[in-house]
Amino acid sequence: MINSAQRTHTGYVRKHNEDSILTHPNYSLFVVADGMGGHSAGDLASQSIVNEILKLDLPEDDIKLSLEQIEDTLLDVNDKIHSGIFFDKKVETDGNDKSVVAGSTVVIAYIVDNICSCLWVGDSRLYIFRENKLYQITKDHSLVQEMIDRGQLTLEQAKSHPQTNVITRAIGVAQDVNIDINQFEIQNGDKLLLCSDGLYNEISSDIIIASLKEKKIDKVANKLLGEVLVREASDNISIIVIEKQ
Repeated sequence: MINSAQRTHTGYVRKHNEDSILTHPNYSLFVVADGMGGHSAGDLASQSIVNEILKLDLPEDDIKLSLEQIEDTLLDVNDKIHSGIFFDKKVETDGNDKSVVAGSTVVIAYIVDNICSCLWVGDSRLYIFRENKLYQITKDHSLVQEMIDRGQLTLEQAKSHPQTNVITRAIGVAQDVNIDINQFEIQNGDKLLLCSDGLYNEISSDIIIASLKEKKIDKVANKLLGEVLVREASDNISIIVIEKQ
């Protein structure tokens, strides 16, 4: 059995929440999308992803086909955001039309039986919490991650790097986008955490672990959000906690 709890909050600095989240009513399918481009381009971009995923009719007896449909949907949304089909990306500034860059990160968890399939673009993350240990399933598509990979930054240095918010891949920003996919087995007692960077940029892994040790997932979600809100909460925060029983 799969249980879940979700929370999203604007935070204390941003005026609008550009995140969108989805717990699908028909499948164990969960989405966190973190929009960018400012209000209302960012929130429209992230909401477009959620709206299109919600329309899917997935064959749960064929995971490969289901993943192809999810991936195709993301590619289609990318085309429609980038081309301006979904919404007008031009805004008027000082009497002149100016195009804005609209896009969204996305992380998706799709669970069938004991298999979790993760698809992602950008720096929204999926973690798994198993036997009191936290493992990051996704790998950020970001400038600092590339610098870490090249040995130019340590993990500790990356946390305070001035370009920590620069992502290298997002839905809707470029004509073409690559979607990463990872599959892994889940066990009874595992907890999964999907989140936007508004969570993990504000609190440490130790605080995330301490929160995930709560037995009830509603309490986990409340504790994670609360830990961010007692701090600066400089970004939108979105959280989905999933438990397999």
